[in-house]
Amino acid sequence: MGVVHVQLPDYQRQAADRQINGGQTAGETEFLLESARLCADCLDAEHEISAMVERADADVGAGRFVTVATPEDSQARHEAARARLRARMASDVAWSNCGSSGPASLYRP
Repeated sequence: MGVVHVQLPDYQRQAADRQINGGQTAGETEFLLESARLCADCLDAEHEISAMVERADADVGAGRFVTVATPEDSQARHEAARARLRARMASDVAWSNCGSSGPASLYRP
């Protein structure tokens, strides 16, 4: 790991001091490492959201969407999604019970 020397603006220095004095982080190095990690996580999430929006835009452009105009439409979509989920979960349980490396193994950490 390389060494980087930075000068923080006062407001960032004060934030670091608050975290250190409050016991949320052990010191300046740990504060900066955690800050960089959080920034990287945020950038990754932003990239993922952008990709999801692009896929959704493509789906809408291709006509792959459903209009939900009433509470009844919403309820029907909700129930259909739950039924698909229940069926998928039942299938996963069946695969895992037979000792196969079928779909259930894809969901194990």
